[in-house]
Amino acid sequence: MDRHSATGARHVKVAIMDESELVVQGLRTMLEPHAAYVTLVPHRAEGAAALVDLTLYEPAAHRRTPGVRGVPQRFPTRMVAFGWDCTPEAVSTEMSRGAAGFVSKFLPARRLVWNLLQISEGRVVVDAWTGQSAAPQPPAEKWPLTQRETEVLSMIASGRANREIAEETNLSINSVKSYIRGAYAKIEVSSRSQAVLWAIQHGLLIPGEKTTVRPRAMSHAAGA
Repeated sequence: MDRHSATGARHVKVAIMDESELVVQGLRTMLEPHAAYVTLVPHRAEGAAALVDLTLYEPAAHRRTPGVRGVPQRFPTRMVAFGWDCTPEAVSTEMSRGAAGFVSKFLPARRLVWNLLQISEGRVVVDAWTGQSAAPQPPAEKWPLTQRETEVLSMIASGRANREIAEETNLSINSVKSYIRGAYAKIEVSSRSQAVLWAIQHGLLIPGEKTTVRPRAMSHAAGA
């Protein structure tokens, strides 16, 4: 986990809500090799809640399983959606409800750990990778963003901080902020979480290619 060491990541305690013993034990086994960074702790449905940094929940299970305690409408702690259904609709539903992030159950252990560390540091992370190539999307009539604005927005959606975007694009921090303001104005959003939702809904976050810029209408995007 060299990337973790480079960031000086702190240790993160994670609970998982209302899952079967098979899922809990499987996740614990996955995380054991990375115990220096992430520990899975028991979730307490009753009584005093365990002190954790993040709580994973599977939205679909709570919608379809009779008698299973549902996810609260208002999240009391930093909740992270953790599911098999990684469609844009499923992701945007949970993010709009206030989830701190969305991670796929298809993710390999190292990638899951990295995402959890990023979310614990306050970043909005969506990783809806399913292990399969994304289906081709029909081109839109008009794409509102320039290529550079599209690139910056895609990196925001993948959980990058402004300084990381500046370093990876060789732009100044002020230029990054300028592109962000321009993109926000064009897509009519006012916050990072709203921008992430817009990016998901418009195909900017490609499963398995978290930093690749390939929106549905990229062929129509104007150069920066």
